[in-house]
This record gives sequence, C-alpha cells and structure tokens, in this order.
Amino acid sequence: MCTDLQREELIRQELGRIVASDLFSRSERLCRFLRFSVEQALRGESDRVKEYVVGVEAFGRGPSFDPRVDPVVRVEARRLRDRLKSWYEGGGRDAKIRIELPRGGYAAVFHDQALLTGAPSKPQSVPVQRTIALLPFTNLNSGTDTDYLCDGLTEELIHSLARVHGLRVVAWHSAARMKGHQQDLEAIREQLRVETILRGSVRCLGDRLRITAQLIEAATGYYLWSEAWDRTAADVFAIEEEIAQAIVNTLRVKLLTESANRLTSKETSIECYNLYLKGRYHWNKRSPEGLRLGLRCFEDAVSLDPDWALGWAGLGDSYAVMADYGLLPQEAAIPSANRAAERATTLDPNLAEAYATLGLLRSRYGWKWDEAEKFFGKAIELNPGYSTAHHWYAVDYLAMIGRFEEALSEIDQAITLDPLSAIAQEGRGFVLMVSRRYPEAVRQYEALKEFDPSFYKAWTSLGRVFAQMGEYAKAIENYRKGRELGGDIPNVLAALGQSYALNGQTERAREMLRKLQEISSAADRTGGAGPSVSATSFAILHLGLGENDRALDWLEKGMENRQMTLSGLKVHPVYDPLRHEPRFQALLRRIGFAPAVYRKTTP
Repeated sequence: MCTDLQREELIRQELGRIVASDLFSRSERLCRFLRFSVEQALRGESDRVKEYVVGVEAFGRGPSFDPRVDPVVRVEARRLRDRLKSWYEGGGRDAKIRIELPRGGYAAVFHDQALLTGAPSKPQSVPVQRTIALLPFTNLNSGTDTDYLCDGLTEELIHSLARVHGLRVVAWHSAARMKGHQQDLEAIREQLRVETILRGSVRCLGDRLRITAQLIEAATGYYLWSEAWDRTAADVFAIEEEIAQAIVNTLRVKLLTESANRLTSKETSIECYNLYLKGRYHWNKRSPEGLRLGLRCFEDAVSLDPDWALGWAGLGDSYAVMADYGLLPQEAAIPSANRAAERATTLDPNLAEAYATLGLLRSRYGWKWDEAEKFFGKAIELNPGYSTAHHWYAVDYLAMIGRFEEALSEIDQAITLDPLSAIAQEGRGFVLMVSRRYPEAVRQYEALKEFDPSFYKAWTSLGRVFAQMGEYAKAIENYRKGRELGGDIPNVLAALGQSYALNGQTERAREMLRKLQEISSAADRTGGAGPSVSATSFAILHLGLGENDRALDWLEKGMENRQMTLSGLKVHPVYDPLRHEPRFQALLRRIGFAPAVYRKTTP
C-alpha cells in the first residue's frame, strides 16, 4: 500500500514516461495539454479545468478566446485520449498508475493498477493534500539583530513539516516573500494556494523568548489554534516541536515515518543553534557577502558541536553553492562540500538536505551520473516536500543528461512547493531552453521579468534564449540590463561578448574578452578571493568570434580541474557549432556521455 505522497510521485514518473515516449515527444501541444491537466489534478484543482481555462493557460490563447468559435481544446482532447489509449496498449502497458482524460471533461484522473493494490480500481483523483504556509515570524524587537531567529525558526519548522504525510508545505523562499504582509490573508491564500496559514511573533528579552503562534483558516480568518510561550532561549527546540505537533494534530495529518518520535531535529546548544540559524539567514540571500558570512557561521557551528548533523549539512551547502557561483576555487571547495555532506548523512541518515547536496556534487562536479540519481532519489524519498531537491534533480541532473520531459515534471513539482521562487522559475526556463523550446522559454522568462524585475537572471537568461534564436540585438539589450542589476558576473560578460561578436560588433566583443582576462588575473593574484572566470566563459566568447579552436582549448583546460560548468556540454545549444569536432566528442566521453549531434533548431 503506498502513501498519497508516494502515489503522487508515481503519477509524476508516469507523466514523465509518457511525454518522453515516441508517441508524445514530437507533439509539444499534446504534452503541454497533458502536463497542465495532470498538474491541476495533483493540486486538487480539477474543477477549474474547463475549456476556456485550457485554451488560455495551456494553449496560450488570449483573454478573448471563445471556445464556441475556436475548437482547439476539443480537437486536442480527442487526439490526447487516442494517443493515451495507444500508449497503454503498447509501451505503457506495464504502468503502475494510468493517466486518463475521461470523455466529457479535461481534468486528468488516475487508475491504480493491480501491481499497487492487488486488484484494478476505479478511476480516482489524487486525494487533496492539506496545504499550509508558515509565514516568517514577526520580529517585535527594535532593530534587525534578531531577524535571523525569526526567519530561522520559520525555516526549520518548514523543513520539519515538509516530511509529514498528507501535508503540502510552502517552501521558505515563497513564504519569505510574504514578510510584511502577514495580515493580508486573502492575498496569501491566492498567491500561495493554501488553506491554512501559520503566523506568529518573537520578542527577545535578555535570555528569555516570548513567542506567539496562530494557525488560521485562510478562507475565513478563523483561528484553528493559538498559543504563546514565555521561556528561556534554550527552550526554543521544545517550542519548535510543540508548534509542529500542534499543526499535525489540528490538521489531522500524520508522520510520513510512523516510528519517528520527533518532528524537529536533534537538539544542540543554543549557541550552536543560533550560529546555524544565522548561517541559513545569510545563505538564503545567495549574495557573495551572504554566502561568505553563512560559511563562517556554519564553520563555527560544527566547531562547537561536531556531532550535530544540521551544522554539517549547512556547511556542505555553503561550499557547494560557493563553488558553483565561482566564489571559491573548486579544487578546495568541492572536497570540503563532499566531506561535510557525507559527515551529515553519517550523523543523521534521514537528513534529506545532505543527500540532495551529494546529488548536486556527483552530477555537476563528479560526473558520476548513476550515483547522482540515487542521491537525489534518496533525498526526495526522505522529504518529498523539499523543493530544492526537486529543483536540483531537474536542472542539474535530468536536464544535463537530456531527460527533458522528466526534468520539466520535477521542476514543476519544485514550483508547486515553492510557487514564488524566482530561482525555480528561472530553472524551468533553463530546461525549456536546453530542450530547444525557445518560444516557451521566452514566455517563461518574460513572465519572470514581470514577476521580479530586479532579478538579474530573468534578464540574462532571456538574453541567452534570444541569442540561440539569432535575435542578437534583443539578447544584448537583456544582457546589458542584467549586468546593470547583477554587476560584472563573468558568465554574463561572456554571453554579452558572444552576442556582440555574432551581431558584428567585434571590438565590443574584444572589450568583453579583455574584461574577463582582467577578472581572471585579479582572482589569481588574490588566491581566489574574488570571482573566478570559468573556462566555459572564455570558450563561449571565442565561439562568438568564430575562434573554435581557441574555444576547444579553453574547454580542454577546464576539463583538467573538472569545472562544474562543463556538465552542460551535452545539451546546451551554445555548443552546437562544436558538436562535429572530434575534440569536442572526446570531451563528452570524458564527462561520461556518448557523443551526440544536435541540429540547430530554428523556432
């Protein structure tokens, strides 16, 4: 007997199999229709899957769409039903769960097969999960010195409750966007799609904490539960556990692991815990300074308590992300990240965060693809509500090896868990781009620009898509705006330089090349204290200048120290001009891929 969360994961796996099959992979419209229908059903929103909604949201028709005049939804629904029938008569006959689009409607339903239940069952929708958003606790002290405690308390509760069976918990990044708007229940309910909301406050008085928490029904504003604590700071672990248990009991959900005694993590000293919370507070900012401060906090935490798994998990995350961002030399940061994450899993074999980090390291740096998938699978099994695991699995593993439809399914799950995360939305656009679905990627990034115009990657990522479409002036415009927002980030300078070159602005391209050389020299002089320039950045700019041999020289140089950015060689369209080169094919083999040839796609 499988749980609801396991059943949902099986449905997503089956969706990935279907859209990757020969029957569906060449029909973008059918895949988009099926994915939309399934996602709405999984969210418990089958009732809204009407003909008009499908036409506008799945097929991109405008607000003036009239189903009486335009039969696109009815026509495609018939095609989809016939194609699903063929799938289950052929390659999908062994499916554990079958997806059906019943006649007379457009919402997906799901059949559990005998392999799961012992006997065929009637079609049924996925049971509606209880949904909750835990808003950042309000800091009632003057100043911001205790913001880390308010945010950290919220984030730890989110991680703990994400492991609860039958409960969908909005991830931290989306919840954090509601800071300062905790009173607007209707807006929170609409944006985060939740039925319950937890909000509260923290006041620090010397070594004592005054914490309040209220569980509220979003639709009515009724209090389902409320409590206040006035205790010493050392009691914060007990307070976390009491809040988590109160939510579980009030919403009548149960632990995913029935034998677990606690929802929250193992206790440590309050000094160590404060360092960990400060580390996560800074790490979540994802700025260079924030990541450096977070790293120092995690290092201090594990020095105080070498047997506390969460401290090691935070340290592993810091080293991994700083290596990925070029803020630390990979040759030092990656082994440190591996040691920290492995130490965390040794101390706590049920810590999903550490397994996700190991998956990221095995894929992006180790190129041990089979091991990476096992680690990501373990992370998602332990905590299906951990959005980062779904995100990294989609973007840094499935997309990298060319399993694009599965990658879309996983990134959609990450967005379901973290609906206001700009970085997850950007990841979805990336999957569409490497899938060569350029018009869809443009729509994704345009929507992201509207959602968060201050997010530099919304602009630079859109620039990359326009560059692949041959619209270099538009690419340059978006790169320049992204540079204005994010500063002189080496991979953005490289992409800008490439587009300058392809647009006939050779001198400007050479200017970008000189800028990269200056940044690289500065990093060498300071021993990696500043941003480093990846070999792929130089390679991409030389490609724009038509200097393919120089580009290959740089890629081979990057291979010598296993640079993380090389993991995209198989699928990234920017490398299409090199795919027939024997030297490039040799690089693919060294990363663990059989050489493959992609044709340049014209949208």
